[in-house]
Amino acid sequence: MLTELTVTNFRNLKDVSLENLGRITLIAGKNGVGKTALLEALWLLSGPDNPELGTRVNTFRGLPISGPDTVFLDLFRDFGAQSHIRMTGRGDWGSHTRELEISLQERKQLQSTRAGIQEEASVERSTRPQAEGEFEIVFKYRHSDGSKYISRAWWYIAMPTPVGLGPIEVASEGIRGERQMVKGRPDSVFMASLHREDLKTVASRFGELQLKGQDAEILRLLSPLEPRLEGLTPITIRNNPVIHANIKGLKRPIPIQLLGEGFYRMFSLALAMGTATGGFLLIDEIENGLHHTVLSDIFSTLLELARTFDVQVFATTHSVECIRAAHEALREADQHESAFYRLQRINGEIKAVGFDHEMLETAIEHRMEVR
Repeated sequence: MLTELTVTNFRNLKDVSLENLGRITLIAGKNGVGKTALLEALWLLSGPDNPELGTRVNTFRGLPISGPDTVFLDLFRDFGAQSHIRMTGRGDWGSHTRELEISLQERKQLQSTRAGIQEEASVERSTRPQAEGEFEIVFKYRHSDGSKYISRAWWYIAMPTPVGLGPIEVASEGIRGERQMVKGRPDSVFMASLHREDLKTVASRFGELQLKGQDAEILRLLSPLEPRLEGLTPITIRNNPVIHANIKGLKRPIPIQLLGEGFYRMFSLALAMGTATGGFLLIDEIENGLHHTVLSDIFSTLLELARTFDVQVFATTHSVECIRAAHEALREADQHESAFYRLQRINGEIKAVGFDHEMLETAIEHRMEVR
């Protein structure tokens, strides 16, 4: 489990450090102080062999992938690609750190695929002429055992076939990469506030938990939101798998989407917990779609599930009701099980201010601003 984190030169975060992280860490702060950026940094640190994550974080924010001249640039503070991004983590695995350095380099200075590096691309290789961006993003990662890995990604364009040389084809473009795989690293899941999991992903995750006999944990998590829930059943409708809920008193199962946005969000969250075993579950604006009266039960069950699946949860919030509910649900847990941080500007720079249980309780009682 991660216990300390330092992020440097990422998005709007110049140098932010958090210590004494918990099994569940809640992060608050005003708009624009970097709460989502902090989750994105954690996600990149948990996937240090996949530089394409550098573009996926923008899709979670509702942004399209930019073109070859600007792709990856918005990851760097003030778009300053000359300053490397660094993420350093300490954990209960020992005294050594895990470090990820992210940089941009000119593409022409680097060789093509080398032995020992597995190439993965969003578009398969082609014999057609290709053009590539001027630079590439490079992930240099040092694991806690001292082993080092380098992965990279770049923009490319597959040009159309010249007239007379074959079937007419249009140009295609995307991200191509070379990955040096970190063996045995766990998966992590990012649940963005603007993103909704597709039906096939949800059904696949539910099926995996059913095979493991862990779907009962999902029912237990959802019971505070829908006390009449008796079971969950995947049903395929026109080749689309849809999870249906068996509700006491109803004659037939109904799609879980009809039980409300809050129910569906918590269902997706619980499934993600099972997928992220041994890794991180990163939740942006955890309170979205949830009534404040169920939040305390939600946090209590989240902690139980996090222990069961060995998942570390990081969540952001704008809600004082959410902060109060988390404190109420988690204050009896061991000190290392929960943590609360508020990101705020101090002397013009964003810093993370930590609250222990007593400090947070005092702040809540005196109605101090902690959001």
